[in-house]
Amino acid sequence: MSEHPPRPATGSSDDAPVDVPGGEPVPDDTPASDDPAALLALIAAQRENTRRRTSPTMAVIGTAWGVAWLLGYLVLYLTFDGVSSPWWAFLAFASLLVLAMVVTAVHTARRVSGLGGDSATVGTMYGWSWIIGFIAAALIFASAARAGAGPEIMAILSNAVSALVVGLLYLAGGMLWREGRMFALGAWIALVAGLASLAGPPTTYLVMALAGGGGFLVAAVVDAVVSRRRSS
Repeated sequence: MSEHPPRPATGSSDDAPVDVPGGEPVPDDTPASDDPAALLALIAAQRENTRRRTSPTMAVIGTAWGVAWLLGYLVLYLTFDGVSSPWWAFLAFASLLVLAMVVTAVHTARRVSGLGGDSATVGTMYGWSWIIGFIAAALIFASAARAGAGPEIMAILSNAVSALVVGLLYLAGGMLWREGRMFALGAWIALVAGLASLAGPPTTYLVMALAGGGGFLVAAVVDAVVSRRRSS
């Protein structure tokens, strides 16, 4: 009787994992190290997955801005007295805008939380861009009022500049995170701002409520549906 242990079978199965000494079994669907195309495809897929998980979610920020614009502009439209809307209507609208900005900044910060390097820097800079943009807009409004701009001019200017800031920031976000829907929404908001300005108050407010706020809400619903299909 031979004292040597039986030799293992030399046959292999395509479904069997490959044992790595000192490590976990490697499934057979892992790209071979001598297949550069497969490795590059795997890296690209991982990068795309990371990008989706760290980029802002349109379903969240779209809903925040959609509700703010829909309610805020409707208040301005319904309270317009032929010359201007009352101060408390503008205060209510400004409060809704601030709330939407806070939601956007917090959501963006949470999406990039724990990341380092360029991803964290981009997210932080984008969040601050919202605050800086609206501070600059407020200074422009104050300057126009100080220069003697009448109520109608102030109404058109304040709406157009604020909406343009939002549209441009969405365009920038779409480019940063390569989000086509975000870029398209930014383009839509910028165009709506220009077209609404031509209508003049109070029709401007109605256009912004329905086309602007409604556009945000439609984009949020589309993003939620697409994300659910991807996850399923």
